[in-house]
Order: sequence, then structure tokens, then C-alpha cells
Amino acid sequence: MRGAKALAGEAMANTAEDNFRIEVWDREEKALVETISRSPDSMVSQAAWQAAIRRRPGMLLIHYNSRHVIEKILTPGEVKADPQTIVGGSVHAGLDVALGDLREWHKLRAWCKNCSHHAEVKPAALIRRYGKDALFSTVERALFCTSCDRGGPVRLEIHKLPRN
Repeated sequence: MRGAKALAGEAMANTAEDNFRIEVWDREEKALVETISRSPDSMVSQAAWQAAIRRRPGMLLIHYNSRHVIEKILTPGEVKADPQTIVGGSVHAGLDVALGDLREWHKLRAWCKNCSHHAEVKPAALIRRYGKDALFSTVERALFCTSCDRGGPVRLEIHKLPRN
């Protein structure tokens, strides 16, 4: 079968950084949900694999070395949350992280799923309002779009600030 799965694997193995990767697929293995780890280091990838098993209940995980499947597992448990909590260049792609996990080199962007409006959000303002232990999933439900005023759904994205 050479569909989306084969193309996703080929697109990912372009650099040494992409040698080891972990992909999350739907249960039928027809749609790639997200790529949660890419690393040139086997030990880092193994640690990410163990974390992915714990943090992605009820999902199909595939661990690759280049184009070769190392491990493939349907994780135990029921799917609890949308695995795409955070997208686009994030450090903790798809994980429900706390606001206190952010570092000074991170910036946040809110994205409205209704009207596609994007806006930068100051992490310090969210921490003052919700506390450093507030999880992204909780904060996202409380946010509303200032463009369409529909109250959500809003997705928070973590991006790295460019290096000087």
C-alpha cells in the first residue's frame, strides 16, 4: 500500500535529524495524525517512544529509523484528548503542557478554528490569569477569538523565538 503512509515516511527522511521519528496514526492507519518526535539520536528517540506510549492512549504509534519500522503499537486505553493540542514548531508537539513549562525563548500564538484568525498571546498574561500550573487544554477552552467573538474553539501554538 503506497498511500499517505508511504508518502509521509518519504517526506520525513530528508535529513539526519529525521532518522528516528515517531508518528501517531488513526486506528485504521489511514491518516497521519501527527509526528511527535524527530531525532538523529536513538536513545532520545527511545525515551520519546516510552513517553508517547504513556501520553497517547488508544492511538496507533509507529517508531521509524529512516524508512524502516522499528516498533508499531496500538497503545492501551481510550483516547482521552485531541492529540493535536499544540501544533506548528512546538517543543511539546501535541502534549497537554502547563503554562509554567514555557521558557523565555517560546512565544505563543492563538488560532481560531472558526475564522482562522491568528494572534500572538503573551505567556506572562496567561500565567497571571490562570496560573503556571494551568494546562493548555484548560486555557484553550477559556479563550475566545477577538475577531469573530465566537468563544472558541481556539488552539494555542508554541513557537521558538528566532536566535540572534
